[in-house]
Amino acid sequence: MFHRLFTFALLFLFPSIVFAQKLIGNKEYPELLWGKDEEFDTRDFPNGSFIYHKDDFILTRGKLFTGEPPKSNGSFTYGTETITNSGKWNNDTIELLLNGKANQRGEVIKRLEAGVRFDPQFFPFRYNLGRLYSLEMKYEKALVEFEYAKAEMPDYYKTYLHIGILSEITRQTYYAIMNYKLAVEKNPYDTEALIRLADHYLATGLKNRALLYLNKALKIEEESPNVKLGFARLEMEKGNYHIAYKIFNRTSLTTGEGKQKSYDKKFHYYFAETASKVTDYETAEEQYTKMLSFTNDPFFATVSSKVIARRRDIAKKFAEAKRTQLDDSEEEVTPPNE
Repeated sequence: MFHRLFTFALLFLFPSIVFAQKLIGNKEYPELLWGKDEEFDTRDFPNGSFIYHKDDFILTRGKLFTGEPPKSNGSFTYGTETITNSGKWNNDTIELLLNGKANQRGEVIKRLEAGVRFDPQFFPFRYNLGRLYSLEMKYEKALVEFEYAKAEMPDYYKTYLHIGILSEITRQTYYAIMNYKLAVEKNPYDTEALIRLADHYLATGLKNRALLYLNKALKIEEESPNVKLGFARLEMEKGNYHIAYKIFNRTSLTTGEGKQKSYDKKFHYYFAETASKVTDYETAEEQYTKMLSFTNDPFFATVSSKVIARRRDIAKKFAEAKRTQLDDSEEEVTPPNE
């Protein structure tokens, strides 16, 4: 039974995002989906563990999700380096991606490819490489990596989400829907896969079916930004941009304690699109800018950042023109000094 429990270790988020908690050794871990009231002996845990980074990458830790990951049984070379710890190599590689220069993505891919050659069954290598191939729009290669990742950790729901997204892009509609539904099955407490299903049916004109999945998501988490995004998208499809704009405006991305909620970052893109439709160009510019700040988000596997930057620049010009027009109008109605 332990092996089945351990596969859920990947459902961790960093401690900054806290809900659905479980106490392990007097320490709280968020999003640990053990099954209701199920207890276990923490001495059974192996020396290594995986955690989920908020930018959708897998990192490694030591026992009980803390400390350095254990050394590998073998080693491999990369350039002049000898790598003896796959987990640390993975972490350093993702740190390079997140904190390095924007043009280092190619080097990160090479490092992960070297890791896969050394240890083809190491889940973080496969998952992270799939994410990078997606961002480079190498969809078929990304699908292969996520399929391998799924084989290694079959209970991790986000792998199915990525397979679903990539299957939609490559026009494998049936396989996309199947994997979204599997993601829901693997993690019935998360709304993202339900929102993806709703998005799919919105895109195909089946609004009633989309509403069905949105209502399922609503029952899980009423105040989820992802759920609000889904309902806003439904209004956008109907042409009700003012209603969608109100939904976006009233959606909080932080908890009552001021902590950021976990949410799909394309929220900012659709908020910007809606704000443009109702001529709130300042908000549109602001939201496009926020979207561009998430350079490694899965959204950019399908939409080029250059497109978003161009829309931001257009919104900025319209915002400036609108401000100038308002300033001119105020001058016209101001009575002359006597």
